[in-house]
Amino acid sequence: MFGVVFALLSSFSFSMNSVFARRGLALAAASAGAFITVLMGVPLFLIAAGLTGQLSHASELNLDGFVLLSTAGIAHFGVGRYCNYRAHSAIGVTRSDPVQAFATPYAVLIAFVFLDESITWAMAAAIAMIMVGPAVMVERRKAPAVVAQTSPGGDSGAPKAFEPRQAEGYLFAMFSVLAYGTSPILIRAALADTEDLAVFGGFIAYTAAAAALILTLAHPRRRGLISEMRFSTVRLFLGAGLFSFLAQLFRFVALSLAPVAVITPLMRTSALFTLVLSWAVNRHLEKITRRVVLGIFISVAGSLFLILVRQ
Repeated sequence: MFGVVFALLSSFSFSMNSVFARRGLALAAASAGAFITVLMGVPLFLIAAGLTGQLSHASELNLDGFVLLSTAGIAHFGVGRYCNYRAHSAIGVTRSDPVQAFATPYAVLIAFVFLDESITWAMAAAIAMIMVGPAVMVERRKAPAVVAQTSPGGDSGAPKAFEPRQAEGYLFAMFSVLAYGTSPILIRAALADTEDLAVFGGFIAYTAAAAALILTLAHPRRRGLISEMRFSTVRLFLGAGLFSFLAQLFRFVALSLAPVAVITPLMRTSALFTLVLSWAVNRHLEKITRRVVLGIFISVAGSLFLILVRQ
């Protein structure tokens, strides 16, 4: 029960992260957003691990656990978050978030291939619903929506036609699925027998991802990534980073309390939260149509149905 509650809290926090990040991505590159939000997570998780007393029990995590968590962190926070932000920038969060539902059948496929789990006809039907949802949202013809573009100085400029870059957006959304779909299995494997180290596990994962991102600054073109950004843009990514931290904190706790098969589909409810929040806050940056709403509901319904048939 507590695992479900933490999964839903994580889902809502992820949606808030998407809303803040979407505004920041209108002014900066996806790599800048990933850099700020990941680095911000390290001290936050360190403080949380200290307040919960988990730092004093760090020795209970063996070497395999450290390796698994570090690999999960680089995959999820490094590769996955960058690809997810690229998708947000290209097609908006209301279109890219439902694609994350593909992480569920991906996890089922891994369990089928490596863990000898069976796939029933009911599970196949649920997976089909998950796959149909994003397909419904793909535009068959161009119909630009007018949105207010924001200038680097923070002032709204003249309305400008926004056309989603669908090929780029859906491609990077699928790349993020591969990263996001693999990390829960690694996290669960590392924390299954140490549920009291969930927050410390988040610190290890974030630290590994941050170290990998810092190494990329060796490239000359990456050194001006943060220094050239306006504070108003940095502030948006800091907000995204805070909610991302809360989302990951709740997610690690949820994965330490309940199986991946339950937590991963529940996380897909974030698409519903994102739809409502985007309509309320980011209507000028999103293209929300009936096809998008229908696709989101089909995808989420498929994910929740998959929970029921796997019980």
